[in-house]
Amino acid sequence: MSSARSYYRGVKGSRALSTASLGAPSPVARAEALEPGELLRVPVGGDLLGAVRVRARFVPIPLDAFDRASARLAAGEQAAYLHLLRLSYGEGRNFARAGKRDLMARLGLSERRLLRVLAALVEKGFARPVHRDNRGTLWRVLLPCEAAGETPGDDVLLGRAAATGAPRRDAPAPRPGRPRGPVSVRGLAAALARARGLEPAGAALEVAGAEVAGLLEDGCSPARVEAAIRAVARRSGCALAAGEDAP
Repeated sequence: MSSARSYYRGVKGSRALSTASLGAPSPVARAEALEPGELLRVPVGGDLLGAVRVRARFVPIPLDAFDRASARLAAGEQAAYLHLLRLSYGEGRNFARAGKRDLMARLGLSERRLLRVLAALVEKGFARPVHRDNRGTLWRVLLPCEAAGETPGDDVLLGRAAATGAPRRDAPAPRPGRPRGPVSVRGLAAALARARGLEPAGAALEVAGAEVAGLLEDGCSPARVEAAIRAVARRSGCALAAGEDAP
């Protein structure tokens, strides 16, 4: 019994917290009730809890990389997988070249332990070595859906397959696409509100409008915003009317 007591270590600051009753009004409940796009922070315990938006130097990673992969990967394997995702999808690619020394430094692992972790990622289908040179190994990094033998959905935009062989010098120039009309932020905001199952009016339209405007200001193209709205509609089970996702 004494050995068990000496082994136990509580989390610093946790003992001072009391368990609050559900539904009790509190600043924490207000912070947790903030809507997406509502850029507010609420004072809680000497800190500010609330919204944050990363505008630059961020990694667009599907949530499945955390939620779905965690059920199949051990802790060290998850850490290595997330770093491979940062080096690949963080640079807009589905592959990354990484040397052993770089990965050892990132993960704090010995070479032997790193090789065991990488072997597990390959065995479970989350990574595949493609090429090696003096810069390190080039890894094809697979999403959890790909590791399960599925294809990425519309939430992940894939590059077009390039033609095999060297391009011909006399190849005709690509024809320009049909020019788009002026972007309607209000139209996109209305489509986003409907995708969430809300009427495009009042506060719902204002919140959606602020979120759409922020995406456009951050450099997202109208086409990418429309794709995101379609993804929201699929997740919420709300069907958009024809043409409504492309105002």
